[in-house]
Amino acid sequence: MNSKRIPSRPPDPVDAEGFHTRGNRYSRTGSYEAAIADYDKAIELDPNFADAHYDRGYSFYEMGRLEEAVRDLSRAIELNPDDDRYYALRAVVYLFSDHMDLAQIDEEMCEELRNRG
Repeated sequence: MNSKRIPSRPPDPVDAEGFHTRGNRYSRTGSYEAAIADYDKAIELDPNFADAHYDRGYSFYEMGRLEEAVRDLSRAIELNPDDDRYYALRAVVYLFSDHMDLAQIDEEMCEELRNRG
């Protein structure tokens, strides 16, 4: 008798990093609602987790929820103002929100940070 083992489901994450990692997996496959739920949990466990705010903002952007995207990206920038990716994505969101002036400011800041090396 040939019995195949069915792989067991991996355990749920237990910390902010685990929820963030799983959220990223969901986001990569376009499962943005599931990603946002995991980013919510990561942020609940670690409110100062800048990348979780950034990635949740990206998911909101992908879903067309631009105000929520700006909110999360702005929070990521507050937590880590030296990450050029945060400004770059917020500039894109501002462009899609018809805030050209704000997009330009973020683009300039992004370039300044990238030039600092």
